Amino acid sequence: MSAPAAHVVRTIDLPPGIVWEALIDPVLVEGWLHPVHTLVGADSIVVAEDAEVLLEVEHAEFGRVRILLDAVDGGTRGTATVVTVELPEIGDVRFRPPIAAGWSVRLHQLADLLRGHPVDWDHWERDRGSEYRQQLELAQQRLAR
Repeated sequence: MSAPAAHVVRTIDLPPGIVWEALIDPVLVEGWLHPVHTLVGADSIVVAEDAEVLLEVEHAEFGRVRILLDAVDGGTRGTATVVTVELPEIGDVRFRPPIAAGWSVRLHQLADLLRGHPVDWDHWERDRGSEYRQQLELAQQRLAR
Protein backbone atom coordinates (compact mmCIF):
# COMPACT_ATOMS: atom_id res chain seq x y z
CA MET A 1 0.00 0.00 0.00
CA SER A 2 1.38 3.45 -0.88
CA ALA A 3 1.63 6.24 1.69
CA PRO A 4 -1.73 6.47 3.44
CA ALA A 5 -3.97 9.52 3.10
CA ALA A 6 -5.04 9.11 6.69
CA HIS A 7 -2.84 7.65 9.39
CA VAL A 8 -4.17 7.42 12.94
CA VAL A 9 -2.24 5.92 15.86
CA ARG A 10 -3.28 5.15 19.43
CA THR A 11 -1.67 3.09 22.17
CA ILE A 12 -4.02 0.84 24.10
CA ASP A 13 -2.71 -0.49 27.40
CA LEU A 14 -3.73 -4.09 26.69
CA PRO A 15 -2.01 -6.89 24.73
CA PRO A 16 -2.62 -7.34 20.99
CA GLY A 17 -4.65 -10.53 21.52
CA ILE A 18 -7.30 -8.62 23.43
CA VAL A 19 -7.35 -5.76 20.93
CA TRP A 20 -7.54 -8.25 18.05
CA GLU A 21 -10.71 -9.82 19.44
CA ALA A 22 -12.35 -6.38 19.49
CA LEU A 23 -11.53 -6.03 15.78
CA ILE A 24 -13.05 -9.31 14.64
CA ASP A 25 -15.82 -10.19 17.11
CA PRO A 26 -19.07 -8.66 15.77
CA VAL A 27 -20.51 -8.08 19.24
CA LEU A 28 -17.39 -6.23 20.37
CA VAL A 29 -17.15 -4.28 17.11
CA GLU A 30 -20.65 -2.93 17.72
CA GLY A 31 -19.35 -1.43 20.95
CA TRP A 32 -16.77 0.80 19.28
CA LEU A 33 -16.96 0.97 15.48
CA HIS A 34 -20.58 1.19 14.44
CA PRO A 35 -23.94 -0.13 15.59
CA VAL A 36 -24.53 -1.95 12.28
CA HIS A 37 -21.25 -2.41 10.38
CA THR A 38 -18.51 -4.89 11.24
CA LEU A 39 -14.92 -5.00 9.98
CA VAL A 40 -15.08 -8.68 9.07
CA GLY A 41 -18.34 -9.93 7.62
CA ALA A 42 -20.96 -9.22 4.99
CA ASP A 43 -19.88 -5.56 4.67
CA SER A 44 -16.29 -6.36 3.77
CA ILE A 45 -13.73 -8.47 2.00
CA VAL A 46 -10.61 -9.41 3.97
CA VAL A 47 -7.62 -8.37 1.87
CA ALA A 48 -4.90 -9.37 4.36
CA GLU A 49 -4.95 -10.91 7.80
CA ASP A 50 -2.26 -11.94 10.26
CA ALA A 51 -3.87 -12.67 13.62
CA GLU A 52 -2.95 -10.15 16.30
CA VAL A 53 -0.78 -8.17 13.83
CA LEU A 54 -2.65 -7.04 10.70
CA LEU A 55 -6.20 -6.74 9.44
CA GLU A 56 -6.81 -5.16 6.06
CA VAL A 57 -10.29 -5.03 4.60
CA GLU A 58 -12.13 -3.52 1.68
CA HIS A 59 -15.28 -2.28 3.39
CA ALA A 60 -18.52 -1.19 1.74
CA GLU A 61 -18.94 1.78 4.09
CA PHE A 62 -15.38 2.66 5.15
CA GLY A 63 -13.40 1.77 2.00
CA ARG A 64 -9.95 0.21 2.31
CA VAL A 65 -8.90 0.01 5.96
CA ARG A 66 -5.56 -1.34 7.16
CA ILE A 67 -5.13 -1.88 10.90
CA LEU A 68 -1.73 -2.78 12.34
CA LEU A 69 -1.16 -3.97 15.90
CA ASP A 70 2.31 -3.66 17.41
CA ALA A 71 3.10 -5.07 20.85
CA VAL A 72 5.15 -2.78 23.07
CA ASP A 73 6.32 -3.00 26.66
CA GLY A 74 3.95 -1.51 29.21
CA GLY A 75 0.24 -1.66 29.73
CA THR A 76 -1.67 -3.06 32.64
CA ARG A 77 -0.68 -6.64 31.74
CA GLY A 78 2.95 -6.00 30.81
CA THR A 79 2.24 -5.47 27.12
CA ALA A 80 0.45 -2.63 25.39
CA THR A 81 -0.64 -2.36 21.76
CA VAL A 82 0.11 0.43 19.32
CA VAL A 83 -2.88 0.45 16.95
CA THR A 84 -2.27 2.10 13.58
CA VAL A 85 -5.10 2.68 11.13
CA GLU A 86 -4.09 3.49 7.59
CA LEU A 87 -6.48 4.54 4.84
CA PRO A 88 -5.37 4.80 1.23
CA GLU A 89 -5.22 7.93 -0.87
CA ILE A 90 -8.53 9.73 -0.90
CA GLY A 91 -9.37 11.46 -4.19
CA ASP A 92 -10.59 14.75 -2.74
CA VAL A 93 -8.18 16.13 -0.14
CA ARG A 94 -11.09 17.84 1.65
CA PHE A 95 -12.27 14.42 2.86
CA ARG A 96 -9.02 13.63 4.70
CA PRO A 97 -9.72 15.61 7.90
CA PRO A 98 -13.18 14.16 8.62
CA ILE A 99 -11.98 10.64 7.87
CA ALA A 100 -8.90 11.00 10.10
CA ALA A 101 -11.02 12.58 12.85
CA GLY A 102 -13.56 9.78 12.62
CA TRP A 103 -10.92 7.08 12.98
CA SER A 104 -9.23 8.93 15.83
CA VAL A 105 -12.51 8.93 17.74
CA ARG A 106 -13.13 5.28 16.81
CA LEU A 107 -9.78 4.27 18.32
CA HIS A 108 -10.68 6.14 21.50
CA GLN A 109 -13.99 4.27 21.49
CA LEU A 110 -12.08 0.99 21.03
CA ALA A 111 -9.91 1.75 24.05
CA ASP A 112 -13.00 2.63 26.08
CA LEU A 113 -14.77 -0.58 25.03
CA LEU A 114 -11.80 -2.64 26.18
CA ARG A 115 -12.14 -0.99 29.58
CA GLY A 116 -15.83 -1.92 29.80
CA HIS A 117 -17.39 1.21 28.30
CA PRO A 118 -19.01 0.54 24.91
CA VAL A 119 -20.43 3.41 22.87
CA ASP A 120 -23.96 4.46 23.72
CA TRP A 121 -24.99 5.01 20.11
CA ASP A 122 -28.24 6.74 21.08
CA HIS A 123 -26.15 9.45 22.77
CA TRP A 124 -23.09 9.51 20.54
CA GLU A 125 -23.36 13.23 19.76
CA ARG A 126 -23.64 14.10 23.45
CA ASP A 127 -20.79 11.79 24.46
CA ARG A 128 -18.41 12.01 21.47
CA GLY A 129 -19.46 14.97 19.33
CA SER A 130 -17.08 17.48 20.91
CA GLU A 131 -14.18 15.02 20.68
CA TYR A 132 -14.92 14.51 16.99
CA ARG A 133 -15.02 18.26 16.36
CA GLN A 134 -11.71 18.72 18.22
CA GLN A 135 -10.06 15.92 16.19
CA LEU A 136 -11.49 17.42 12.99
CA GLU A 137 -9.94 20.79 13.80
CA LEU A 138 -6.56 19.16 14.49
CA ALA A 139 -6.75 17.20 11.22
CA GLN A 140 -7.61 20.36 9.30
CA GLN A 141 -4.63 22.14 10.85
CA ARG A 142 -2.30 19.27 9.85
CA LEU A 143 -3.62 19.43 6.29
CA ALA A 144 -3.05 23.19 6.11
CA ARG A 145 0.68 22.78 6.93
